[in-house]
Amino acid sequence: FGNQPDQNMFGPTRKYIYFCEDGGSSPGVYARYGNDGTYFTMFQAIQGIYDGDETVGIALSPDNRRFYAGIQHYGVIFEFTRDDGLPFE
Repeated sequence: FGNQPDQNMFGPTRKYIYFCEDGGSSPGVYARYGNDGTYFTMFQAIQGIYDGDETVGIALSPDNRRFYAGIQHYGVIFEFTRDDGLPFE
């Protein structure tokens, strides 16, 4: 993560804030845990694939079990789920 945060949203429990990068060489979705500020990379472009683009449209499904994000220039939408099947917090 090398640029400014762009879109951001709190998860339903407000324990995490999710955000994406405003342009730059490492588009992706990132999270910060509110209690201690721990920083996580949820996903990030691999060099040569979507790098230099911008992540947009972060959202959660109504049951919070699916997380969505898009890559602007390529028009790609990603859907993420947790390996443990639990909802995003």
